[in-house]
Amino acid sequence: MSNRALLLLALLATACSSSSSTGGDGGSGATPCNENPWECPSTQTCWPQTPTIFACLNAGPGMLGAACMNTAGSPTCGAGLACFQGLGATGGSCLSFCSTTDPSHACTGGDVCETVALGGTGGPEFSVCVPQATGGSDGGVDASPAADSGSAGDAATGG
Repeated sequence: MSNRALLLLALLATACSSSSSTGGDGGSGATPCNENPWECPSTQTCWPQTPTIFACLNAGPGMLGAACMNTAGSPTCGAGLACFQGLGATGGSCLSFCSTTDPSHACTGGDVCETVALGGTGGPEFSVCVPQATGGSDGGVDASPAADSGSAGDAATGG
């Protein structure tokens, strides 16, 4: 089993005319926020500004576990959250950022810190706390939004 989950983001070609970017955009030589999402101010989240660049943008309304859509420049998840969308999924779930190397940013509650790539293999990487799949024996991760509160499917795990 691979420790890396693939992420497919359905990025729409939308302009980012009024989004606030406060660093972490990778354009100034600073560490991009996808490598350190905790650098974003408390009212923002690290979000794809374009299909290849993350930036600290004003947070959206989605709470932890809420259904979300990945739209470049328009966060749908709240502060400190990312939209994890499995391969082939039409939507995702708002999940917490985590670190695979820093224990102070570890996952809690049995979630697993998975490194995922924006748009799939080769895209910019970031890490999120992914809930363990329930009821399955394949060990996949539950990354699809649920219509109610149950599991809706497994994401590709790259291996």
